[in-house]
Amino acid sequence: MVSPRRTVLCLLVILLLARAFPARGEIERADGYFTLVDREGRTICRTAHQVHEGDQYLAADNVLYEVEEIREDTAHVRFVKRVNLEAMVNPSLFTRIKTAVAGFFQGKALVQGENRPIAIYHTHSAESYVPTDGTDSIPGDGGILQVGESLAQSLREKGVNVIHSKTSHEPHDAMAYDRSRRTAVELLKKNPIALIDLHRDAVPPEEYKDEVNNTPVTKAQLVVGRQNPNRKANEAFAYQVKAAVDRKYPGLVKGIFYGKGKYNQDLAPRLLLVEMGTHTNSREEAERGAAIFAAAAHEVLTVAKTSQRAVGSGSSRAVLWIIGLVGAGVILYLLLNSSWSKIRSEVGHVTGEVNPEVPGEEEPPQEPPGEG
Repeated sequence: MVSPRRTVLCLLVILLLARAFPARGEIERADGYFTLVDREGRTICRTAHQVHEGDQYLAADNVLYEVEEIREDTAHVRFVKRVNLEAMVNPSLFTRIKTAVAGFFQGKALVQGENRPIAIYHTHSAESYVPTDGTDSIPGDGGILQVGESLAQSLREKGVNVIHSKTSHEPHDAMAYDRSRRTAVELLKKNPIALIDLHRDAVPPEEYKDEVNNTPVTKAQLVVGRQNPNRKANEAFAYQVKAAVDRKYPGLVKGIFYGKGKYNQDLAPRLLLVEMGTHTNSREEAERGAAIFAAAAHEVLTVAKTSQRAVGSGSSRAVLWIIGLVGAGVILYLLLNSSWSKIRSEVGHVTGEVNPEVPGEEEPPQEPPGEG
């Protein structure tokens, strides 16, 4: 039996290790941005995220690229594949059955309603928009908070319960994700169906400029952390959101950036980092973009389906084993009850033995006794 003292010591070691490896995601550059270009020299995107080899980018046309080399401010990418989002978010009948069985054995409901809230918060709560706010950073009251309120209000108009946290996490440094992690944990206690960490980028304005119905808006970019155990679930959630928005407003989601780090997405399978515009766009454009984005994505934001399938994928192999065993049992049962008699009959003929219990089988007629 493990002593209570040893248990306490183990817990202390775990806590110390947790503090030794902070949860922060990659910070933005303060001195410019990276340009991602393909082998033909075409610009794929620009981002203020710190880019590393192995990072990936799913462009607006659903072509996936991977960073293979970085030279100063240019990240050179290679083509990986074209992703069929509709096939990813609209699975086959077999996949849906497998998912349902996985959910049953996990004791989880795959479609969760009951008006569970969507929670919105801001890791970089001072982020602002220069043309409107006069600066790119306002500690305690960044323009991003008003963009978050526009996102929240659009969801509320759709009947969605929304929790919008305006908790400050300044300064905008490498520990910001550690501070916002506490906020995310508190929000998770309210059982939200999804968490959105809302940011803005720091690149030239044309990167995010767009129009919807002749009205200027900003595009959105989704971010998925590459180094967290929920990556597949977070990715599935991002795919689901992008596919939904693409159907109504193609190009409004300009892409999905896969960055090195967690971005606190290890806390939940449906935690999405969204960048709404950049510091050189006006806040009003970002507010309109956020409202349109929310209206287009609200249905998938409020139904846990695709990302739950990804969460269950780790147990899918076990479920398939269960299905296989059940199938083998059914086949064995049929063999024993419908074909075994024939098998025994054939064996009896080969060995010269006859089983009188086999239906339809009779003893051979006996010759009448001869007369002497």
